Amino acid sequence: MDYSQAIALMTVAAGAATLGSMLGLGGGVFLVPIFTLFLGVDEKVAIGASAVAVVLNSVVGSSVHLRSRFTNIRLAMLLQVTTAAGALVGALFAVQSPVKVLNAVFGVVLTYAAVSMLLRRQATVSGGAIAADSSELRANYYDPAINDAVTYAPLNIRTGLGVSGFAGVISGMLGIGGGVILVPAMNLLMKMPVKAAAGTSAFMVGITAVATSFVFYAEEQLDPTVVTPTLVGIFVGSQVGSRLTRRVRAQRMVSIFVIVLLYLGLSLILKALGIELPGQG
Repeated sequence: MDYSQAIALMTVAAGAATLGSMLGLGGGVFLVPIFTLFLGVDEKVAIGASAVAVVLNSVVGSSVHLRSRFTNIRLAMLLQVTTAAGALVGALFAVQSPVKVLNAVFGVVLTYAAVSMLLRRQATVSGGAIAADSSELRANYYDPAINDAVTYAPLNIRTGLGVSGFAGVISGMLGIGGGVILVPAMNLLMKMPVKAAAGTSAFMVGITAVATSFVFYAEEQLDPTVVTPTLVGIFVGSQVGSRLTRRVRAQRMVSIFVIVLLYLGLSLILKALGIELPGQG
């Protein structure tokens, strides 16, 4: 690998980490498609590098979310049980799957997440009505973007556990940490504010990605020449993104989410069908 490609990987990783930290997605949801669509990285190598990067992104980005009290730690540890188990299953499936299958699944997941958030944007501003908190998961934080305190209590906990398991499977298959499923599920299904969903997801995805990384390491799918520049970019971008979260309104965060994921999702579906858009290779 030459210096120009290493710089390209580093730059893309920084941008992916910035968006990933802002949205609680861990960065891999942007990293893998861009690496494979535009930089010619092998799909499974990109997934392995992404899983390692998601761990770092979560560690760096979560520290800022924790200080801002966007992270609901009790809820995160509860959902993590099914998410981590699902990640192991997904990773074992991924290392044996054809590349076209991974591209198709990734494309469908990204497109679904983007469309879900687009259709339900009105649910992203607040956590909705505060219901009885039998699970003692109620939390609050101060949002400087709207200059007000936000209090919420997550709903549909049992369903959330099931969705978290599915997010884990997708995380293991695609090296994305599961945030692309977790954030919409927390926001739309569990009625959490988008910043709380992003902060909680950012805390969870690092733990989930450890399980994925272990499987890809065992299968010799981790390439140091890809992983190293990726980690440098992730370290920088995750700090920038987690700080921007405090200053950006929720609606703008969702708009970024929808536009980028919709483009990448449709591109991966087309690639799985053997069709590449101009500029992709």
